[in-house]
Amino acid sequence: MALIETNDGLWFHEDLYPEISCGFRVSAVLHRERSAFQDIVIIDTPVLGKVLVLDGIVQCAQKDEAIYHEMLAHARMFLRLTLAPVATGLEVLVVGGGDGSMARECLKHTRVARITVVDIDPGVCAAMLAHFPELPAGAYADPRLTAVDADAVGFVREQRNRFDLIIADTPDPVGAALPLFGREFVADCHAVLKAGGVFVRHGGSLLLQTDEFVRTRGDVLATFVPERTRAGLLATCTYLGGWFTWLSAVKNTPCQEGEPALRDVQARFEQAALDVRWYSPEMQFASLVLPPLYANT
Repeated sequence: MALIETNDGLWFHEDLYPEISCGFRVSAVLHRERSAFQDIVIIDTPVLGKVLVLDGIVQCAQKDEAIYHEMLAHARMFLRLTLAPVATGLEVLVVGGGDGSMARECLKHTRVARITVVDIDPGVCAAMLAHFPELPAGAYADPRLTAVDADAVGFVREQRNRFDLIIADTPDPVGAALPLFGREFVADCHAVLKAGGVFVRHGGSLLLQTDEFVRTRGDVLATFVPERTRAGLLATCTYLGGWFTWLSAVKNTPCQEGEPALRDVQARFEQAALDVRWYSPEMQFASLVLPPLYANT
């Protein structure tokens, strides 16, 4: 990560791409440490608000984090609830997500009985609670949440038929996060899902990480029934490249295939009365339309 002092003040520049960079002015460095796994930095900025940076790569910003977290959590939560009745409440697994934002969104659903957040680095949670508590917003105090400080690859491999929804809220596939991508990990997640369970993860920037999107989509298609997989788009200012992808799939179920009808999601959304900034059923369905160049990639 580059924090550069200039005549115009302190600036941050992201390290993700060698030939193109995202940069913004920094008001204050709120936290900086080297944990056993990665560099953890929280900065405050005039435009984006607080920003979490891991190993030099932006993870989330106060200004637009809801675009990503709300879409992945609510779009797939409503899908799971529509596929089949849930008698005892949903069991949710968040892989990564130590910042607590994804858990925050999932816990807005009263049908969630338990949520397990597995992140290898407890330093992320500690830093967020101390310096960026607006994002977890009390999620870690909810009795339905269990935080597990462990390698998610090993954790997932030890489970079977346990979860109704898995959200892989991981960093980009570099360094310590690399094992959380690939066909083997997707297959392990498939085994952990109950029948009718839903898997969702990000697929990188459609424009700047096209190879990652194609590879990640291929891993999902190779594991799940293709007719029960979907790819979607998010538009964010924080993630360089603008158009950011997400991928989801449903484990075999005797119930309906594909996406539920818009009217069904609208009805569930109205009943849930969620406090959201960005998500709506209409936004969900619009996000599932890929541009022609990538629709059949």
